Amino acid sequence: MPKSPKAERPADLFAAAWAADTQATAAFLAASADVHAVDAFGFTALERAASSQDRAPMEHTLATLRLLIDAGSPLEHVGAGGRTALFLAAEFSPDGPEAVQLLVDAGAQPDVRDAHGNHIVENAWSPQVKSLLSALTGHAVPPVVVRKPDRKMSAAAWKLAQAKIKDAFAILEAAGIVTTRGCGDTRDDAADDTNELFWRRGGTEAGLKGFCFYSGDDMKRAKRTSDLSIGFWGPPDSAAMERIGHAIVDAFASVGLPAEWDGTERMRPCIDLRSLSAWRA
Repeated sequence: MPKSPKAERPADLFAAAWAADTQATAAFLAASADVHAVDAFGFTALERAASSQDRAPMEHTLATLRLLIDAGSPLEHVGAGGRTALFLAAEFSPDGPEAVQLLVDAGAQPDVRDAHGNHIVENAWSPQVKSLLSALTGHAVPPVVVRKPDRKMSAAAWKLAQAKIKDAFAILEAAGIVTTRGCGDTRDDAADDTNELFWRRGGTEAGLKGFCFYSGDDMKRAKRTSDLSIGFWGPPDSAAMERIGHAIVDAFASVGLPAEWDGTERMRPCIDLRSLSAWRA
């Protein structure tokens, strides 16, 4: 059994699964931890393990998933954002399809959408996973967007990026869009925290138009790749959401950072930080 990539023992089954700590997961299961239980965000341990692929070696993720599946963890439970364990495995699959294939082989339903209507094929990260799920569901793979090569950022480059992000977010705040930077570990954490801040400030009744954010996971990925994804929300209609998206793109363009965005509420604007990634002073 693979050893944990972390030295500190997780506090519960959810933390063990999210860290892909197979030894701790096995210990919690042996102590009769409930695999049907959900954490504060509505996720089962299986869903947390499916989200661990960008946090732990693949062998640890696969071993942890097997433990939880063998223990009877529900495959079709719908967690935060309307996502099943398989949907999350596809979302957090930066490389190969191993975790997705494991869940499919265990009986997970592949033809699923999240709470926003995004199909699993559209939301999958890895091209290999997109192809696999397209073959299983008959849902066409969206046209390929050619990504620029990943470029790791130096500490100095990220510091400069933070200053520019702060300036762009100040523009958005002035336009009535609440912003948070590196808020919460996951996208769902960040969305929940920013939503709470939005309403604490008075929400739409106070004239606020919406909010945008990036999470701790988004920040880590940006440092590795020079791409920063920005989540956003507006009042529940597509036109309002799209206005927020355009405001984000315009704000970042004004500080010299271009964004890739398809102009719809279904895609998060992705800020290109490569012009800063060579900065080392």
